[in-house]
Amino acid sequence: MKIEAKYDIIIAGGGLAGLSLAWYLAKGGYKGEVLVVDSTFAPINDKTWCFWTNKQPPFKEIIYKKWKKTWVSVLEYSTFRYLNEYTYYCIRSGDFREHVLRELRKYKNFDLLEDNILDFSANKNKAVLLTKSGDSFLANYIFQSVMKPKGLDESSIKYPLIQHFLGWEVKTIEPAFDPETFTIMDFDDDFSPGIGFMYVLPYTHEKALLEFTVFSQDPLQKKQYKEKIRHYLYHQFGLDKEHYEIKRKEYGEIPMQDQPHIPFYDNNIFNLGVVGGQTKPSTGYTFTRIQEYTQNLAQNLIQGFDPLPPQQSKFKYRYYDLLLLHILSNSTEDSLRVFHDLFKKNKLDDIFRFLEEGTNVRQDLKIMSSVPYTPFFKAIWKNLR
Repeated sequence: MKIEAKYDIIIAGGGLAGLSLAWYLAKGGYKGEVLVVDSTFAPINDKTWCFWTNKQPPFKEIIYKKWKKTWVSVLEYSTFRYLNEYTYYCIRSGDFREHVLRELRKYKNFDLLEDNILDFSANKNKAVLLTKSGDSFLANYIFQSVMKPKGLDESSIKYPLIQHFLGWEVKTIEPAFDPETFTIMDFDDDFSPGIGFMYVLPYTHEKALLEFTVFSQDPLQKKQYKEKIRHYLYHQFGLDKEHYEIKRKEYGEIPMQDQPHIPFYDNNIFNLGVVGGQTKPSTGYTFTRIQEYTQNLAQNLIQGFDPLPPQQSKFKYRYYDLLLLHILSNSTEDSLRVFHDLFKKNKLDDIFRFLEEGTNVRQDLKIMSSVPYTPFFKAIWKNLR
């Protein structure tokens, strides 16, 4: 096998996880040789990443919009809720990619390669990336976010849920939206199978992203999402199809599963991002977890230490996630009642703190005591092991 070039680090995949790691390595002063490989580096805004934080947000230069007020509706409960400690942010994937790549091109020790990744191989000391063009690249370490983890037995996943959604970014002729208020969850109480809700990010009075989102085992047909969005635009905002223009669309499927923790793809090859288990099973949120991990990983590498593999959440949060996955998988009625009581009986800041796994025991008990007991007792009984 002919080796085209040797590197200290290869980053396989130029998505959120791979480019975040490259960013923190470059900005932190990493001196080794780095290769970033992806099929294309075109800055296309095909994804919208949202997150909350009570700290300085990462990539603050490209924050597209932020909010401190939200609308939530589930069963008979509908209200505005306010954030005090936290702020809700969104970043567009194309802006992120363009911003990071512009910076990486300033560093002579960072190479960018557009090619399709075919496979990896490894021994005790080195790892190799193979491309579909037939080229091979050697590295001390490979960090990959493009291949499913080796050894993943999908039949062992007890709750194989996915969060799937289709979104329209629309521009209206007349003002229709409140740009200061995003809709975190407006549940469709009659939807089945699964849990369905509308998620709305208003950017201006005339421009917003609307996503119909579902928690279930199987995606819908595209026309079903579209019908839900059209219906919502008409009944919630009085907008018929001649009143708005669809500027772009985005579609996604995010795993929400009790997936086993598999940090390594092979010797000296580490899993990153979604394939590295950095998606929180009960929510699908990934952005902040990726930022925290890649920043810490970059610091380890810069200081000359061995790479820090992705870590699991604390046991208590993994168990909370498992219980909620059980409820989401088995009862739409119970799921809606859990979300109803969660939002009605808790401050939004407290909910966000719990979901980002930053709570103490007292705060955990407050959250858990606010939701219906019976569904969780059933879930505990079914998941004693």
